[in-house]
Amino acid sequence: MCPQRTVTSNELTSFIGRTREIADVRKLLSVARLITLTGVGGVGKTRLARRVACEVRDEFADGAWFVDLARASEPALLATIIADTLGVPDQSAGSTEAALIEYLANRKLLLILDNCEHLLQACAALVHEILQEAETITILATSRESLGVLGEYSWPVPPLSMPDLANVAPSRGGYVYGHEALDLFEERARAVRPGFTLDSESRGVAAQLCQRLDGLPLAIELAAVRLRALSIEQIVTRLEDRYRLLCTGNRGGPARHQTLRAAVDWSFDLCSEREKTMWARLSVFAGAFDLVDAEEVCAGVGIAREEVFELLSDLIDKSIVLREGTDEAPRYRLLETIKAYGRQKLAVAGGDVVLRRKHRDHYLRLAERSESGWFGSEQALWCLRLRNAQANFWAALDFCLTTAGEALTGLRMAGALIFYWNACGHLKDGRYWLERTLNAAPAPSPEKVKALWVNGYIAMTQGDNESAMRSFDDCVELAGQLEDPVARAFCLQFRGSAEQFKGNLTEAETLLADAVDFHRGRGALNSLTVLATAQLAFVSCLIGKADRAVALCEECRAVSAIHGEQWALSWAHWVLGLARWTLGDYEPAALALNQSLVAKRALDDNLGMSACVELLAWVAFEEGDAKRACRLFGAAVALWASVGHPLFGSAELLAIHDRYEERVRGTLGSRAYERFHVQGQQMTLDEVMSFACAQTAPPDAEPRLTRRENQVAGLIAEGLSNKQIAARLVISQRTAEGHVENVLAKLGFQSRAQVAAWFAGRD
Repeated sequence: MCPQRTVTSNELTSFIGRTREIADVRKLLSVARLITLTGVGGVGKTRLARRVACEVRDEFADGAWFVDLARASEPALLATIIADTLGVPDQSAGSTEAALIEYLANRKLLLILDNCEHLLQACAALVHEILQEAETITILATSRESLGVLGEYSWPVPPLSMPDLANVAPSRGGYVYGHEALDLFEERARAVRPGFTLDSESRGVAAQLCQRLDGLPLAIELAAVRLRALSIEQIVTRLEDRYRLLCTGNRGGPARHQTLRAAVDWSFDLCSEREKTMWARLSVFAGAFDLVDAEEVCAGVGIAREEVFELLSDLIDKSIVLREGTDEAPRYRLLETIKAYGRQKLAVAGGDVVLRRKHRDHYLRLAERSESGWFGSEQALWCLRLRNAQANFWAALDFCLTTAGEALTGLRMAGALIFYWNACGHLKDGRYWLERTLNAAPAPSPEKVKALWVNGYIAMTQGDNESAMRSFDDCVELAGQLEDPVARAFCLQFRGSAEQFKGNLTEAETLLADAVDFHRGRGALNSLTVLATAQLAFVSCLIGKADRAVALCEECRAVSAIHGEQWALSWAHWVLGLARWTLGDYEPAALALNQSLVAKRALDDNLGMSACVELLAWVAFEEGDAKRACRLFGAAVALWASVGHPLFGSAELLAIHDRYEERVRGTLGSRAYERFHVQGQQMTLDEVMSFACAQTAPPDAEPRLTRRENQVAGLIAEGLSNKQIAARLVISQRTAEGHVENVLAKLGFQSRAQVAAWFAGRD
């Protein structure tokens, strides 16, 4: 037998991984004659193919044969290299290809063709002919893109599995099952530093290293070699220039695997010039992006907008770009290793600053569209869009702060993201970026006056009233200089709430009443002006005007119903719950708080969810259920920790909270109180939602869906996808997605199946 026969069991490394992948590929081999393992360079396609071959070689009478096609520099050499590996006699005057096929026709074997990507068309043609003429041959190929042969099964090889950085836990004998990247790193590290083991301190750093290397086996092995001279922490800090750091190590492997750069160079060289340009331009994205993002940012000199999709598809086929998300809403991303390579190419070409500015401009437009489009029925959809774009917003803001002359635009973007900061649960992020951009652009400007009141609003919401007041003072002064009465009105509106939380209720009522009158006088109608009415209702509760608060909340509800507004309405429901609690109407209070909680969950409004759970604990105790109240108090503690000071720092509300906790502890006793409180703290968010809403929705409560949302619910019940719903109603797919999100939010459901069951159960 030729020495190139496939790997034997004693040739395998001691690293044990890819168990699931091996099983999946083996299963495919029982039903398919051609399987192509695809994936980015260094992901482990060759190693997986060898391991599978070792597992199944005894199932083939003539064995399993491994052919390395990387050494085939010309298509004409392809059949010759395969024939030489198999030991096909060179005695015929005919073509090598004919002799190879004649030889294979009488045998049952597994043929492993490794590294087909640089001879893709030639490989496809030869493989097609082999499968046609030699019916007992099975082929397992590895390539950075599929061969495109009829009957081919393309199987993408994923990176190694990695632990969640927030939950790296040891188990007996090493790490919990599934942490293959860490297992590989530890084994390769032990090869260069005998006796090396990961302990409780180094495990988290090693997990971070594996994450930043995308779980790529080649990159992890090259990093482990560096432990001869560096600590794990030092390797992590030097990963910004990963191609310089991981430049030696695997001298025994093929040239393309001896350094990380060589592996990616191999992929880059296989791309067309326009694909190389597209790769470099896509590297400007941080995190995932969609097709529209790619078209807006990457189209330009050399690439027309209508060509972006085809080039993106080509890069997906070549395993450069990864596709994720659903069929209806696909998104794309580059592994950090691939992205870093593209950025270097972009910088060498001299287009990095221009493209980063173009990227920033695109996400600035998205931020401003989210602000202008927030007031309406698509708030849940906007929240999703903004959440998906978060990493790109951060990159755009960072560009503004690190590029001369761009700070003012960064301030503009940070102010435009007001609803993402406040309505979608990102208060800490908002404070961080607003304060950085305010410091970077100190000159008086319309952008600054807006950013000041937005920053004050966030600080006030977090309970940091001292910082909030400084922002409001600066805003009022600057608004006067710029003669901007609208900015001044919004500033005083949120200052009114800050005064309320400081205990200055009379001043708070005056400021909020003036703000409401100003907004009504100019005919302004948006989420913030509707919110002002709810804020006035809030302070009304605290000064003993609960009936007035109820009336103001009903006003908010009426306006919101017309426009499909959910966020400001959710606060109106919360204040209504507070007002009903004040009046001793506990069942209506619980219902209002439940309605608020469902809407806030749809928006990921952590602040609002915290406030709802807190008041539901008060109601539970008043209804005689101290255990339930105790669990809700525990859940509220965990929720408040993610947003800032509990209950906005309001002395009045905190005093009520303390009295209730004391009464709950007195009812249950200290030991039971601690037990139930801890149970509440340990609940997941979904568990909190289920528990908090369990006793607050009367069976006859009918959710308020608009006419269009009722139509959409019916189509969901028919089993239609978002794309099909859009076609049926003659609306855009994005609009259909928004209606579906709103239906789920209003009904408090997590799945389309729940909507279908609810719709089917209606009269």
